[in-house]
Amino acid sequence: MYLFFAANPKKPATFDARKRLMDAASSCGFLCAELEERVPAAGEDGIIIVIGGDGSIIRQVPVALAAQMPILGVHYGRVGFLTELTEEDFLAAMPRLKARDYRLEQRAMLDCQVSTGRVYQCLNDAVLYKLSFSGVTEIDVRIDGRSAWTVSADGVMVATPTGSTGYNLSAGGPIVPEGVDAMVITPICPHKLHVRPVVVRSDSQVELLEHDDGMAAMDGQRVCRVTKGESLRITGSKRRVSFIRFEQMDLYSRIQERLT
Repeated sequence: MYLFFAANPKKPATFDARKRLMDAASSCGFLCAELEERVPAAGEDGIIIVIGGDGSIIRQVPVALAAQMPILGVHYGRVGFLTELTEEDFLAAMPRLKARDYRLEQRAMLDCQVSTGRVYQCLNDAVLYKLSFSGVTEIDVRIDGRSAWTVSADGVMVATPTGSTGYNLSAGGPIVPEGVDAMVITPICPHKLHVRPVVVRSDSQVELLEHDDGMAAMDGQRVCRVTKGESLRITGSKRRVSFIRFEQMDLYSRIQERLT
């Protein structure tokens, strides 16, 4: 089995941690490679080990999808809500990893498309937001082809259950447990008090129509311009990204531990 190790390029300490973990994994009989040096092939028997926080994991989701490999997160960040192990835990867990004594947790994703352009998948959220720093923008929100409301705000976000504990939570949206078949539509800094987040089915078709020029961001990584009259279309994806879990995650304990 191959282990592909990714470090956070913004945190030099994660490169030192990667070397320690790769040396230990090699001594246990794993084949190891630095992810930037060797791209995993689709269907290859391997695991992507991400050393960092949630942002580091999100950056490797496209690689994991292309290679059809699960992700194992080693916590080396500020929040690390998606990570499974500390460095010490990883060293202790290598026998279980070698024996494949773990379960795979499937995480829902979104399909996102600006008008008739390319379709992107994202794990956390898709956001349509204003282009200028000052003022607000107006965005029409349509659900399954029906007009829901027009929002005057900094922007509108659509989040998965995974993303509900990220930017969505900071914007006042609800936490949605993983496994709930839903998406959250959350206005960002709305100008009217009655505008509140809405939870919809994951197979709903959500369309955000921009009245002015704006920007779209998928997981904060892929950003593109949205001109007046264009829309950002979002629905639940058929694709899933897998995370390795050794224990059952207690969502509410993790919230207390890492978000308070």
